[in-house]
Amino acid sequence: MSNDKHTDAPLSPPPLGELPIDDNVVVTMHYQLSNGFGEIIDSSQGQLAMVYMHNTAALLPSLERELTGRRSGEVVEVVIYPEDGYDYPDESLIQALPREQFAGIKDLAEGQRIRARLGKGPADSAEEEARMMTVKEIRENEVVVDMNHPLAGQVLHFLINIVDVREPSEEELANGYADSAKIG
Repeated sequence: MSNDKHTDAPLSPPPLGELPIDDNVVVTMHYQLSNGFGEIIDSSQGQLAMVYMHNTAALLPSLERELTGRRSGEVVEVVIYPEDGYDYPDESLIQALPREQFAGIKDLAEGQRIRARLGKGPADSAEEEARMMTVKEIRENEVVVDMNHPLAGQVLHFLINIVDVREPSEEELANGYADSAKIG
């Protein structure tokens, strides 16, 4: 017979890190993103954790607000509604463009995401803007594109596991973005 003491006390969660998430700290996290129907849209499960520098426009501002003050070891659930996420779809951003504008794209297909240069100025000028768009329909003489964000109009459910929070290196601070996890 063993003299080991047995208790039914629940396991305590891991201790929280000391450094809170705040401006310009580097955050390492795993996440799962689901839509309002519970369908998983994106996840870092089985992949490297996401690493970003806080409040440098790397994430949605509304998500960064919810993460501010949190610490490593926390698991956070955040719901973001369209007005605080990618907004609602704007019908004016669905346009039919002349097919010849897509002549340089091989194997153009419906559903394809492409980056297009828009604007009135010459290529690579300050008046030109690069924009992502989704090909919605290919017609004989035109291509219908949607320049709304693919997640426009969706309620976003984030489940976030904060793995690490650290001060940035001098190089990261100068660059304004995080280079790697550098956990340790």
